[in-house]
Amino acid sequence: MRLLARGVRLRDGEGKSMSVPAETNAAPDAGAGRGADPREIELKLIVPAARLAEMATSPAIEHHARNAGTVRRLNTVYYDTPDRALWEAGFTLRVRNKGAACTMTVKSTEPANGGLLARSEWEAPVQDMRPRVGALAAQLPKAFFEALGAASLEPMFSTEVRRRTRKLDLPDASIELAVDEGRIVAGKASEPICELEFELEGGSASALYDLALDLAEHGPADLSIRSKAARGFDLALGRPPAFVKAKKSAIRGKVSLDDAFSAMLVDALLHLMRNKPAAIDGRHPEGVHQLRVALRRTRAILKLLGKLTGSSEADAFAGEARWLAGEHGDARDWDVFMVETVPPIEAACPEIAGFADLRNAAEILRERGYDRARAALAGPRAQRFQLLLARWIACRGWRADLSGKARAALAAPASKHALTVLTRQHRKVLDMGRHFDRLEPEARHELRLAVKKLRYVTDFLLPLCARKGSEARRYAKALSVLQDGLGRYNDVAVTAALLDRVAVPEMPAAAREACGAIRGWQARDLADLEAGLRAPWDGFRATGRPWSK
Repeated sequence: MRLLARGVRLRDGEGKSMSVPAETNAAPDAGAGRGADPREIELKLIVPAARLAEMATSPAIEHHARNAGTVRRLNTVYYDTPDRALWEAGFTLRVRNKGAACTMTVKSTEPANGGLLARSEWEAPVQDMRPRVGALAAQLPKAFFEALGAASLEPMFSTEVRRRTRKLDLPDASIELAVDEGRIVAGKASEPICELEFELEGGSASALYDLALDLAEHGPADLSIRSKAARGFDLALGRPPAFVKAKKSAIRGKVSLDDAFSAMLVDALLHLMRNKPAAIDGRHPEGVHQLRVALRRTRAILKLLGKLTGSSEADAFAGEARWLAGEHGDARDWDVFMVETVPPIEAACPEIAGFADLRNAAEILRERGYDRARAALAGPRAQRFQLLLARWIACRGWRADLSGKARAALAAPASKHALTVLTRQHRKVLDMGRHFDRLEPEARHELRLAVKKLRYVTDFLLPLCARKGSEARRYAKALSVLQDGLGRYNDVAVTAALLDRVAVPEMPAAAREACGAIRGWQARDLADLEAGLRAPWDGFRATGRPWSK
């Protein structure tokens, strides 16, 4: 399921698709691709195959539908260079057959125009199912042709879809519904497609969210930004969904605080949505880790926003983000135990034979953790949280019932508030770390959380007010080193709790011996960490704030 706002298809003055006759891969001139870029807004939901027909004809749909709609068969082939240069550069290229007509489409894979989930899109009619990129030579950005170069295009995978479209008339919007059922095919491998897609043809974009939320009352309706192209490449290459780390903030200049909050929340939501497939898949531990990071970043922004505006909704969303991160806690803890904690100790203690039994017992608990995480994501609470948060961001719901003081603060340059927040959190960390060497474990834990919050707000706000890039990088590095050190200290405490859970009475004696080896090893590490934490703390304290005082 995806929430998607795409760039407009290229049209001439009469609204017809434009075709450029050139058949070469020639790059456009310097001004190409820079015209007006109206957007299409689409919201896509993935639903279980067994519920697709029921959801597509639910009362929420039938109440607004003009008619029964039309059904078409869509066959699509996705192309790229042998080394997937277009995909790596952020583009997809497909040719779709609808009856006797064929259409070539190029899309960007990254958000565009500052929208919540925006994509640029260019398309043109072609004679058959072979791509002819020259037909878009005057429209596509140079980056597309730089990636393509002189390479040949080859089919990567295909989709076969039965699409039923219907027009929906709501009080505040006109929407086209597309019900897609079919499959993605890559060689002998395939996986199903079961999607509901809502495209805004006129009116308020909030109607898309409201309709999706109505549907969510009738069954599972999951929000996703993983495109068919992404699924197809993963299927063709036999790889798990990719995890994505948070990108550096692009907020710069004299942006208002209102716009800055909107951009920060968009970034955090994108980070969450991009990592959801990898977290569900579970084959790479970074999937769950990055999803939890995204939720913590979201929560940090919402806390700032709630404190400034007094928004009870911001606080409620922050609570939901905390709950969902907690549902993934066991999966993450056991991932760290299995991937980071056990292997080096096992390798250093070859005379202990019980590590295999210990890993088997831990793997059972890890799978239970992933079952819990997947159940949370598939449940109505998490699905509604994502839809409601997306709607709230798009409508800037924090503006409701604002005081005059809060409204003025939102209209002011974001840099002023960034200075206040960064200074406050920086001072809080220094105050909590006073008498660092004598901090009790609970106080050390609270300091770690404060450092983590400073790291998140620094990621978002520092670009708005840093004096020099070099100073900002030194500060971020010192903060990161301190956070990592405190995190390793916390990992030791988490490992002790996990060993208490896995070491059941019926565990074989050899596995118990392996548990003892881990406890002893980490006791030694804890002593080393205690001594080693002072240097990162002193390094952070000595690093000057890279923003104006």
